[in-house]
Amino acid sequence: MMHEEKTKQKVKQTEVRERDKKMNSNFEYYRIFYYVAKYGNLTKAASALQTSQPAVTRTIHKLEAELGCRLFIRSKSGMELTPEGKTFYEYVSAGCAQFFRGEQKITNLMSVDEGSITISATETALHCCLFQAIEAFRKIHPKVRFKILNNSSQKSIEVLKKGQVDMAMISSIPFAIEDPLIKHTVHSYTDILIAGRKYRNLKGRMMTLGELCHYPWVSLTSDTITRIFLDSYFAKRGLPFEPAVEFATTDLLLPAIEHNLGIGFLPPEFVKEAMMSGNVFQIEILDEMPDRSVSLVYDLEYPQSIASTVFRKFVLGRCTLGENRTQ
Repeated sequence: MMHEEKTKQKVKQTEVRERDKKMNSNFEYYRIFYYVAKYGNLTKAASALQTSQPAVTRTIHKLEAELGCRLFIRSKSGMELTPEGKTFYEYVSAGCAQFFRGEQKITNLMSVDEGSITISATETALHCCLFQAIEAFRKIHPKVRFKILNNSSQKSIEVLKKGQVDMAMISSIPFAIEDPLIKHTVHSYTDILIAGRKYRNLKGRMMTLGELCHYPWVSLTSDTITRIFLDSYFAKRGLPFEPAVEFATTDLLLPAIEHNLGIGFLPPEFVKEAMMSGNVFQIEILDEMPDRSVSLVYDLEYPQSIASTVFRKFVLGRCTLGENRTQ
């Protein structure tokens, strides 16, 4: 009798171990399935999971074998969910969301001052508000570490979607931000037209853009957000905009203007010191320039560290207090 009880107990313990092992295996399968379905691409999913594409492919095949149905159809555009896959994703995504929230809850128990924050930002965002925000934040939390990536608005959104950064600080963008990304405007500014000493005859005069069209201009290349904005602005007024010199990055515009290569638009934050030193001056124009903005973007589905969350709220709080408005 006693021998039978011991045998039953051993069998039960073995069953529990096997069940736990299967649960661990299944969750890993489900996690991989979730990222493939989310990104619709094996390479992107592998990057987010920090594993290889073949490993992801093998796991998907194993999961399909266990479930007895196909979950994906490989197409030119990527990995598309089958009807069965779509149904399965509804449940798996809900479960993963719960796990992510649990992980985030644990992370939030850690001290903010032990955290690190990775941000992808445009040059305009850096100079207009991010440098100032980090400086103010570090006075409160001096041990928080920052890693800043300097990217275009579009590239910043791409790395954010891949989970490579905690948030993005971007300039005005011509495309909509879609779920699960959340966007908050944190800074507004108006570009000003500046020139170097060679064009001092324009100083103190009220000009129109039409009168200034024959002057040499400096601007960014045609694929940038700022250039698209200026091309559209001039076109709406029936004016040509053909820069004499084009640059890939905003930080090169001011030196070019200081060296009298042409006149050009820049955010006020870029030119304060140069204007105070007299190297450049503002050209007053009758044409009203529209406001532009800098936005903070983060992924609602991606787990945020406590340091990242606190910094994001800090930046939004500065915006609410009106500390990020520049004329």
